[in-house]
Amino acid sequence: MCLAAVICEGASVQAADGPPVILQQPVNLSARQGESAQLSLEADGSIPLTITWLRNGLPLATGSNTAFSTAPLRSGDDGTVFSAIVSNTLGVVTTSNAFLTVDPGIAVAASANRTTQLLLYRGWPLVLEVALIHPDAFDSNAAPILISGTNSPWFNALQIDVRDANDQPQSWPFHPAPITNEVVQLNSDSGGGMLWWLTPAETTQLPAGTFAITATLNTTNVTRPGAWKGVLAGVPVSVVITNEPALLDRAQTEQKGRLFADYALLKGDRAQAQRQIDALLAAYPTNIGGLTYNAYLKQAAGLFDDAFQNVQLALDQVALQSPDAPEPPSELLLKEAELEQIVAPPTLEHALINEHVVLNWSGYPGLNYRLETSSDLSGWSLLTTNFTTVSNRFSFTVDLTRDRQFFRVAR
Repeated sequence: MCLAAVICEGASVQAADGPPVILQQPVNLSARQGESAQLSLEADGSIPLTITWLRNGLPLATGSNTAFSTAPLRSGDDGTVFSAIVSNTLGVVTTSNAFLTVDPGIAVAASANRTTQLLLYRGWPLVLEVALIHPDAFDSNAAPILISGTNSPWFNALQIDVRDANDQPQSWPFHPAPITNEVVQLNSDSGGGMLWWLTPAETTQLPAGTFAITATLNTTNVTRPGAWKGVLAGVPVSVVITNEPALLDRAQTEQKGRLFADYALLKGDRAQAQRQIDALLAAYPTNIGGLTYNAYLKQAAGLFDDAFQNVQLALDQVALQSPDAPEPPSELLLKEAELEQIVAPPTLEHALINEHVVLNWSGYPGLNYRLETSSDLSGWSLLTTNFTTVSNRFSFTVDLTRDRQFFRVAR
């Protein structure tokens, strides 16, 4: 592989008489994948001086420039050795070697309808997601990386290229998500994400065949101070487009229902998403994917008991349909534990403060709790629905009016 070079102005060439002398050697350097590396030297001697930059001993460029920038670096450039030959009519001198270290770059991760190998039926929506992930993800000491647009939203630095099986560019009418932020900061635990989509009507018009979608991050023209500069292309997403089968099997029906529900949520239509999942479960009441999706929809709507019930139904079906599985999916177990904390009856605690009883419990913001009272544990009456709330702690101060008084919290 040949590493290209962009010639630029560098250190000055001195005008002393005599053979060339190296005053400043090129130094070892490191850069991230996708960035350009900058090398320079300083020389003295009778002019004109001719400078030939070498990569692993092979000539890169010859001229009078004492500096150059490499093309955007790839992982294979790690360990490259640079040097230069400086010559004039009186002699030749070679610089010392400068070693290049290429560190991992930003990950540009693309998917279409949540996969990198998509079979797309005409008339189904296509949702393209691109995530930018810090190269030192999960390293708490990682320095943030700033991604910027050029006087425009940051995602304009992402270029989407679609090509057919003959490598011919295609023009697909992608709709971008309404993001207006000019910058996004990549940290060890958070990245940047962008969505584009094609409507069902638009995919109907696409030709059948095999296509590749490539997302490229290009910030070489960004002028914002401190912003990352470079070019990085993600792994292409493969898309095969064909017509929808006349009859869909169980897996295809689930895929269609969940995809159209995703698309409805993307458009902000939660009711339509619910209708899609209701139709899926009407056709296949024991579909695990449909039950799981329904749990998320019910939770988002504040219907926590229904959400908890759907998770339990999904777990029951996992046990029935996959009896040899070592354990249920962790997603369902975590969701069950989360919802169980919400729907379980609160544990009422009390404290006597200044001859008043302070009742408190841990609850869930947004739920409607009732504090009820009884003198005999058989007949209960509403005491109040107005509480002092701090984070997820609810409290109420009671003046005791009877010798024996019981309290409970209900939803």
